[in-house]
Amino acid sequence: MFDEVLEAADRLADAVRECEMPTDDEALLAGVRAAVTARNAADGLLARVTGEVECRGTAKRVGMSVRELLRRHGCVPVVAARAIRLGRAIAHLPALARHLRDGSLSGEYADAVARGVRHVCMRTRSPLGSELAVETEAVLIGHALAGRSPVEIDDRARAIALEHGSAVDAGDEAGTPVAEDTTLNEVSWAQRDDGRLAGSFDLDVVAGERLISCLDTASRPRPLPDGTPDPRSAPQRRADAFVQVLEAASRALGIDGLVGSAKTEILLTVPATHDECCGITPAGPAHLQWMGSVSDEAVSLLSCDASVTRIAVDVDAAPIDTSPTARLFTGRTRKAIVARDQSCVMCGNPASWTDVHHIVFHSQGGPTTCDNGCLLCRTCHVAVHQHGWEIVMGPDRHPWIRPPATVDPHREPQPAYNRRTLRLDTMAA
Repeated sequence: MFDEVLEAADRLADAVRECEMPTDDEALLAGVRAAVTARNAADGLLARVTGEVECRGTAKRVGMSVRELLRRHGCVPVVAARAIRLGRAIAHLPALARHLRDGSLSGEYADAVARGVRHVCMRTRSPLGSELAVETEAVLIGHALAGRSPVEIDDRARAIALEHGSAVDAGDEAGTPVAEDTTLNEVSWAQRDDGRLAGSFDLDVVAGERLISCLDTASRPRPLPDGTPDPRSAPQRRADAFVQVLEAASRALGIDGLVGSAKTEILLTVPATHDECCGITPAGPAHLQWMGSVSDEAVSLLSCDASVTRIAVDVDAAPIDTSPTARLFTGRTRKAIVARDQSCVMCGNPASWTDVHHIVFHSQGGPTTCDNGCLLCRTCHVAVHQHGWEIVMGPDRHPWIRPPATVDPHREPQPAYNRRTLRLDTMAA
């Protein structure tokens, strides 16, 4: 029977390749229906085959993971991940498996239903196959067939989990309430098409309280030195606070005592060419290990206060050169800069929130010395690297800030935050 399915799939592929588009609307609409049904059935077949491949260990016998096997045969990562999830789910969700086989549900809808059932079972501590799981499966499939979006299916699953999770809490005095169960904590993220990272988290009440308390304290409006209200919106302030929390946490894992050491290690891959005359020459944008292509400005920003290892690769992704780890402000040098600047030199954020910035960029030969470093919080650091702000070292051996022309047409230097007077008077050298 399976051989017949394979032969039919090959014949269908040949027919699709040779198909010519009709000219009348009725035939076109029929073509849309047929194409969608065929695609849905193909999604179901891929999920079933993937489940068997994983169950029987076929991928291991050919020396790769199931995900690698799917990608090797043309599946993009998101489709491969969905096929693996569905292959596991349909073994416990017979109604969903039927709809996939019939072609009445697409892989995206089936995945939303499977994730929803899993969420409800996890939140209510109900096993797959339980009465609640079967009811939830039927409700979510009904939503999918009615044309609700996968996001709406997710919302419905969360509502069912909250309703039945509350009942579990009320009837299980000896157990851990769902809101306090740390085994249910989840954090997920995905890179968007524009290169940015979007994510979500699901935390117990204690972790949630810690997170909100931390971000609330760090994201309170901070007036500018001249008394102007904070121009950032509340979401922007929370995002800045979240980044600062990450920076502080990474330094806390370091070995330097008072202010911590730069702990983040960045792997940077640089496409390059090599010849005897010119040596190694960059041949394209650099790539980060997790987030993909990145601009030279972002590389410069990272190099200030993270351990960056550059690996040059040829067109076949084979390494042709590995640079030494970029030099960082650590130990006595960092502590001396903290003692001098006391806070972010632009906005006054605490020293524990700051990077040490190379005034003359390290990539341009700037030394890692007290006279070439200053404290900048991440927001101000980005402003210096990307938005036209400049830091210069004055004859008094203190950093001075020169705003962009869009802020001050005369670009008058201003002293560091900890050295400003109430009237921002020019300070004697």
